[in-house]
Amino acid sequence: MMNEIVEYLYNIPRFARTGGLEQTRERLRLLGSPEKSFHYIHVAGTNGKGSVCAYMESCLREMGFKTGLFTSPHLIRINERIRIDNGEISDEAFSEAFYKVKELVDAQIAEGIAHPTFFEFIYLMAMCAFQKAGIEYGVIETGLGGRLDLTNAVEAPDLTVITSIGLDHTAILGDTIEKIAAEKAGIIKPGVPLVYLAARPEAVGVIEARAGELCHPKKADGQELRYPEKSGEKAMCYPVKLDWMENISPEEGHIRFSLVCPYFKKYDIMLNTSGMYQVENGALAVTAMEVLREFSDWKMPETDFQKKVLTGIRRMVWPGRMESVGRDIYVDGAHNDDGIRELVRSVNRIFSQRDIYLIFAVAEDKDYQEMVRHLCGIRRLKGIIVTEIDNGRRRDFHEVMKDFQKNWHGNIKGTYNVSEAIITGQEWKGRNGVLICTGSLYLVGHVKELLGGDLDD
Repeated sequence: MMNEIVEYLYNIPRFARTGGLEQTRERLRLLGSPEKSFHYIHVAGTNGKGSVCAYMESCLREMGFKTGLFTSPHLIRINERIRIDNGEISDEAFSEAFYKVKELVDAQIAEGIAHPTFFEFIYLMAMCAFQKAGIEYGVIETGLGGRLDLTNAVEAPDLTVITSIGLDHTAILGDTIEKIAAEKAGIIKPGVPLVYLAARPEAVGVIEARAGELCHPKKADGQELRYPEKSGEKAMCYPVKLDWMENISPEEGHIRFSLVCPYFKKYDIMLNTSGMYQVENGALAVTAMEVLREFSDWKMPETDFQKKVLTGIRRMVWPGRMESVGRDIYVDGAHNDDGIRELVRSVNRIFSQRDIYLIFAVAEDKDYQEMVRHLCGIRRLKGIIVTEIDNGRRRDFHEVMKDFQKNWHGNIKGTYNVSEAIITGQEWKGRNGVLICTGSLYLVGHVKELLGGDLDD
């Protein structure tokens, strides 16, 4: 039964035309408005949004709340996209949500209404599953963009969060940081607090302009947004600045840093990861928790609250992000220029004394040349194996190899077979090297599946 459901879902076009947000809102209404049965936290961004969602969910669960987490894509099983209290939804609950949505879809098709896309169908299922499970907080990751993303059908979330902005999906979202930031800023709602990463000036300008219109209606023309540190007011817009992240101390397996900002007391944070980019994601999640607390009726002493936040952050492990899947074998789903740049920064800092070997594959719709150039800048890079992801979006490994050969003159091998790539990578790294598999979340999922998932040997 589950195989038939998954096959049905996979046969739905992933980027088909939709009826837009109004049609999604109507479908939610016909399903009984499940999205209104819990507190809705909405997260958009180019990189890091899945991690930020996972950090927040972990904190909320540590506080004793029943949680739902909706993210994409999945790495191995489709059930990964819908989590309740951090557990993948069961096949039985998945099937129940599927048939509830399908009953509505079949009735609408009979009336001439177009079938929802793959993503909308899964999103509707998640909302139904969350309602049935009786969750208290749902952390929802956008699929693509923000303004027109179907997760944006909710009109009054409790909190919105915008993570790092970079160039990705440029054919759909726009070819500049400003255009992409405008799409991500589409999740901002009147009267809803916003937490966002204040990193790239061109993105910050767009987000602040939109936030000035919706988040802080008292803003006068020509004045700066009134952040808490400037006015003492209960502001609705909370930027998180990179220079607030201090004393960053990375080691293999974890990172310690301090978050010092004007909104709340200093946090000394430990992350269970080797990915340097998770520092800003952890800082965003901590800030989001503090803001959520400010606008909620939680009855919790400050010291208990901070302890639970720190525990939730420390315990969170997000699959596919500098994740150890074997002895000195890591997978990282970086799949765009900014993501790869941050991966290289992490590798150079964490593994500065070790030889590095890469397995790389990329989807055909990605501008991968800059990704290749950044990867070739790994200081102790000793070997590269180029392969292909195992789906219809694969890019021929011969083409990618040529770009690596233009930028690096070491040992490069290509194969269409991911299993062969892993075997070669293990042989090359020996006992002292480190093998990094990156370029695509689909590659990450395939490697994890071949290696048996999370290994610690």
